[in-house]
Amino acid sequence: MSAVSYQTLAPSSPVSVTLGSRSKFSEISVGHQEMVKIFNQRSGNRIQGMCKLEKGFDSLFPLFKGMVSLGKPNGLDISYSNEEKSIFFSFDSTKEVEVGKFFSNVLSLLRKEVRFKKVLKEIIENRQRFRAEQSLLHSSLLAD
Repeated sequence: MSAVSYQTLAPSSPVSVTLGSRSKFSEISVGHQEMVKIFNQRSGNRIQGMCKLEKGFDSLFPLFKGMVSLGKPNGLDISYSNEEKSIFFSFDSTKEVEVGKFFSNVLSLLRKEVRFKKVLKEIIENRQRFRAEQSLLHSSLLAD
């Protein structure tokens, strides 16, 4: 599938996936890291493509796979590659808007999950530092 256009989204911008009209390449980023690359191409009345999770986000593949499986619109054919951390899709071109919205919602939720995990990690690290400082202070007070 050839890359005709390229889209990079800012961390806070809404996720919008455009599928279909011609060959397309999109990238969904979190911060300065690419999270997902999407390739798609029209072939007759069908649109086919793939979503690939990038390194660093491949641990989200089971969640990504589950979200796609549970809410996929009728007429969207999906197959998975666990080794490549990719989802391959095809659908009738009349479902282009519906499928685009579906992928936009799924990727928006994945991006929120990444942000949540980042904030949670920072909170846990701050809490551990606070406990270490508290322990050090307590030890120094009892040493006198």
